[in-house]
Amino acid sequence: MVGTVSLRKRKSNGRYRLGPRSRSASLGRVEDKTAAATASLLWDAEPASTLQRLSRSCENIMSYIQMTEGRRSHVTLLDGRVLDILIQPKLYAGELLDMVASHFNLKEKEYFGLAYLDDVGHQHWLQQDRRVLEHEFSKKVAPLELNFAVRFYVENISKLRNVQTVELYYLQAKNLIAKGAVDTDSETVFELTAQGLQASHGDFIDEKTTKELLVKSLSLPSHMLHKHSLSFCEERVISYYKSFIGYTRGLSIVNYMAIVENLPTYGIHFYEVNDKDGAAWLLGLSHQGVSLYEHADKTKAKKVYFWRQLENLYFRDKKFSIEVYDPKRTAVSRRTFGANNCNVHVWFAASPSLTKCIWSTAISQHQFYLDRKNTKAVSDLPRSATDIALSLSHSQQSLHSSHSAPSCTSLNCNTSVISNTLKTNKFSNQGVDKEESLAVLQKQIKALQTLKERKEGLEKKLDNKTEELRKLCLQEAELVGELPYDTPLLPGGTMPRFRRRVGTGFSLSKSAVQGENQDMGSMTQLELEHELQSKIVRAAMNLCEESGASRSMRRQRKISYQKSHMRVSGSTAYRYQVRYKLLRLW
Repeated sequence: MVGTVSLRKRKSNGRYRLGPRSRSASLGRVEDKTAAATASLLWDAEPASTLQRLSRSCENIMSYIQMTEGRRSHVTLLDGRVLDILIQPKLYAGELLDMVASHFNLKEKEYFGLAYLDDVGHQHWLQQDRRVLEHEFSKKVAPLELNFAVRFYVENISKLRNVQTVELYYLQAKNLIAKGAVDTDSETVFELTAQGLQASHGDFIDEKTTKELLVKSLSLPSHMLHKHSLSFCEERVISYYKSFIGYTRGLSIVNYMAIVENLPTYGIHFYEVNDKDGAAWLLGLSHQGVSLYEHADKTKAKKVYFWRQLENLYFRDKKFSIEVYDPKRTAVSRRTFGANNCNVHVWFAASPSLTKCIWSTAISQHQFYLDRKNTKAVSDLPRSATDIALSLSHSQQSLHSSHSAPSCTSLNCNTSVISNTLKTNKFSNQGVDKEESLAVLQKQIKALQTLKERKEGLEKKLDNKTEELRKLCLQEAELVGELPYDTPLLPGGTMPRFRRRVGTGFSLSKSAVQGENQDMGSMTQLELEHELQSKIVRAAMNLCEESGASRSMRRQRKISYQKSHMRVSGSTAYRYQVRYKLLRLW
């Protein structure tokens, strides 16, 4: 297996087949596939039992039914609901993601995806440009088990534009904390659990109600209950819960995400690999790059390879390799990189399927990095925490509590999807003046817009002045043959090239340059003018003799030389006439 994704699972002699070969094909075209399976049973001359032949025919019939009618699937959402969907053979993964995202009225679908587990337990993501049933699903499970989850993480929720996206990020973080997928200490877990209760159920009522909510929500990780007693965990959560009285729903969610985003293992996909020496490592893939961790400590990376440093990603069987650009290994430019200025790092996974999973995840994360890099210049300003909290508090869409029983919605892919209207929970907004908060927020937005306009104007003026200075430095370099040390360069650019004007320099007398003897006679003025014109002629002649110029350039220089020579000849004749007159007067 190499670093390409196969579009079909089964291939024989250059043709793709969906089931065992039927001998009824020799009888001609059979319109009914069920009749073809029956004919294969009658014409099979192999010494097999009747039960085996009947079983093979039933497999053909079931394969045809599945091919024409689709396959059932269960899509688990982040709020605990389960969608029962019949996937048609021609349905693409991108279309299925659009249907699932419509249940949240989600617009920023680029951060999410649909995942499934293979036979070994590795998580794979559906590729949106492929049909759903073309993926290599587990054969042990009859209905497909898909999970709708966050695929690409951002540094901060202030980069997200819509409230629905922020809420889904919050649900994803809650699920990760409850499963223990993010490493954190006990006190942080207790604080996050209390923030989740405040966001979902409002202010603290009494200890009995809080304990019931903790049991129903299952928000405490199982390893935390093994480490501490249940009574101790309840006591610490209640202590934090009381301190959050008066917090709005939006403020609780913002505080929750602020804590989670600072955790070192949040937003990283970990995979177990081995190096060439057989040592075990954890390979972390995120929007920043490829990180290497020790098994004992996932909080601090031993090495980070950022996406801007990587040149290539590839795999073969169990080997996963990356090429990292190293500028210290060569003195040539960045564009002429080769094998000499790249370091190759290799790891080995437990199986080829896991290696392929690592490679596909790395490719998608790198593409997400490139997309964000290209759109960062035109993106809107980051939203403030106050703005996000107010939007979440005023949002009419409530978060589906994890303790409630998951609902199962039946959906056919051929019909239009109607987004479900979710119930709205009432939260406590004590001590918050909404009108004053909105007024302050509007002033902040207006001030930010004014500052942004001023910044753009100053940057434009600075760019214009810098371009003028650069042109002047290039002109100076063409005359003296060397660029000034303070020549401004373009961002990421190299030193500009220039053509030195060889042989065109000349010097004048001090009297002509400094402007001395303003009342000199006409003869002296003619002498200076003749000296200047003569040197201009010599410079024009040197330009004409310069090799390497184009034909049109040589023609222009020749015309310029002829004109200068004519002016010198005229000034010479006039100078002789003036001198002759002066001699006669003497």
